[in-house]
Amino acid sequence: MDNLKKKFDKLKPNIISGLTTATIALPQNMAYALIVGVNPIYGIYASIFSMISASIFNLSKYIIVGPTNMMAVALYSSLSNYQGENYLEIIFLTTFLIGLFQFLLVSLNLSELVKYVSHPVVVALTHGAAVLILFSQIENFTGVAVNGNNVLTKGWQFITNISEINYYSIGIGIFTIILIYLLPKLKENLPEYLLAVVIMTIITSLSGLNNFVPVIGEIPRQIIDFNIVNFDWGIIGEVYTTAFSIALLGLIQTMAVLQAVALKTEEEVNFKREFRSQGITNMIISFFSGFAISASFSNTFANLTAGAKNRISQFFCALSIIIFIVFLRPLISFVPVAVLAALVIRASFSIVDIKEIIKNMKTTKGDAIIFWSTFLATIILPNLDQAIYFGVLVSLVVVLQISKKADIDLLYYDKTESDNAYHLHHVEHEDSDKSKIESKEARVIDLKGVVHFSAADDLKKQLEEFYCKNTDFIIRLRNVSRIDITIIRVLEEFIDRVQADGSEVILTGVNEKIIEMLRKLNIAEKIGKENIYRPEKEYFAGTNKALNMSVSYNDEDQTSQSEDETDK
Repeated sequence: MDNLKKKFDKLKPNIISGLTTATIALPQNMAYALIVGVNPIYGIYASIFSMISASIFNLSKYIIVGPTNMMAVALYSSLSNYQGENYLEIIFLTTFLIGLFQFLLVSLNLSELVKYVSHPVVVALTHGAAVLILFSQIENFTGVAVNGNNVLTKGWQFITNISEINYYSIGIGIFTIILIYLLPKLKENLPEYLLAVVIMTIITSLSGLNNFVPVIGEIPRQIIDFNIVNFDWGIIGEVYTTAFSIALLGLIQTMAVLQAVALKTEEEVNFKREFRSQGITNMIISFFSGFAISASFSNTFANLTAGAKNRISQFFCALSIIIFIVFLRPLISFVPVAVLAALVIRASFSIVDIKEIIKNMKTTKGDAIIFWSTFLATIILPNLDQAIYFGVLVSLVVVLQISKKADIDLLYYDKTESDNAYHLHHVEHEDSDKSKIESKEARVIDLKGVVHFSAADDLKKQLEEFYCKNTDFIIRLRNVSRIDITIIRVLEEFIDRVQADGSEVILTGVNEKIIEMLRKLNIAEKIGKENIYRPEKEYFAGTNKALNMSVSYNDEDQTSQSEDETDK
């Protein structure tokens, strides 16, 4: 008996967290099924079997998977043109392909690709999806029939058909949203989504309003709805690109959730294990009438806050949903569709983060361009997967434009008569005038970061403007993390020009890797080992040494010097 009590005490935090999370997940996931355009029961199927699968294959203690607003809107926006008798079959097939792509990406070590999707793209997709989610529920919330592939066409349809508005639906929806906001203020930790659904269902049933608005209707009795996925090669050929983009979207969302959890808990994240689990889970649930899932922000943090200790809490969440369905099935059939639409709309409001938008606007001009172009693509293009590819393409273009600029500082040393010493100065914009540059004592070219072929033209132009005769040049390479042969050749041309005029080029902060490149290209021999300085602990120490050598240069043989030596 004591052993059973100990086992129960050990499981108790996970049971409580699973039950708590289920009160949020159940109504939300039914609502997400509406976004996809299917009966809410399929949101329940997706919840149950994804959580059971993930509790086996996941590694994270806190992650809760299931239908999410992003995945639901991605599926709907990409597959809505297939709506008809075989719509469900196509959804299940696409879900299987999504899981297969995710599994293959991890198995082939290509899942790292998601880390190269820029942050502004993710933020723009998220906020664009919030707008799409809002517009996807116009018909369910207002009763006005709308068609169209994007926000503009749906908005116009709503305006032209506004005479069809169902004021009962709008009233029920608005009151549901008010309840969701008010309930937590009455008492903390109340399951506001579940309570809002229960309260509004009771009110509409007792008042007879359910006769004037659409309701969910009969919920199937079976908890397990096994189906054989129809692997139609013709349909696979039509949807595989959509499946691939949604697979990436699912991994991006899961990565974001894992990173957020790691910041809260310091849990060590195994991205590959979680990504592989998500792929397996999506393949499994496609055979149990579920649609594509990923890690859920709201459910994961509800699970974490409720005190989950390990991943078994996800199993108890699934078990709690099963219990709710078994005992509340008759009540669920009377839930007005407008109530679930209100849950979806409330979820779309919670996505919006004004501070995050402002950050993306103010950080750099490139980030702002990526954000707004991706956001507009999300709400205008017919499919969300097209917006994903467009956002990645814009990011690539912006990065290439930025990389065309060489990260370089042009500096000079000027001898001050008052202290008879040399002082370092940046070349200001007004110093770009040739006559002013020629009055300087010595010149320093400070290269930084990753300098590759795309910046070759810009580097050549800046060196041309900075050059003057009868002057020694010091090229600092201490801050260069990577350099390629195209840039090396640009520097070689510059070195040849300086030496042809009888002046010297000195390299400082040269690491072993760059020295090896210079040796292989015979540039080290051309410069002379006495003019190559290794990195030193003291910042600009090597450059100062090189300057002193350049100024007081004599005919004595010099030996190669190391900046690791202590100044004497």
